[in-house]
Amino acid sequence: MKKIKLAVAAIAVSGLLASCQYQVLQVTNNPIGTKSGKATLKPFQKDGDFTYKKAAENGKISKIGSATFTMKSFVIWGTITTEVTGE
Repeated sequence: MKKIKLAVAAIAVSGLLASCQYQVLQVTNNPIGTKSGKATLKPFQKDGDFTYKKAAENGKISKIGSATFTMKSFVIWGTITTEVTGE
C-alpha cells in the first residue's frame, strides 16, 4: 500500500511539473500562404536546429508570413518546435 501511495504521489508531482508554452508571432507583412515548414529539437539531439531559417528550408518557403514557436516540457524532457507558413 505504501508503494502505491508513493507511485501515485510521484506521478502527481511529475504532472504538476509539466508545462506547455505556445506563442504565435507575426513576422512580416507577407501573406500567410499555403506552404508550411517545421523544425523540431528533441531531447539529447546532438545538432538540433529549430530556427526560422531551417523551418523555411524544410517547407521550401522563400517569404515567411507567420511563425509559431511551441515549447513543451515534461519534467526534464521537452521539445521545441518552430513552424512557419508563407509562399
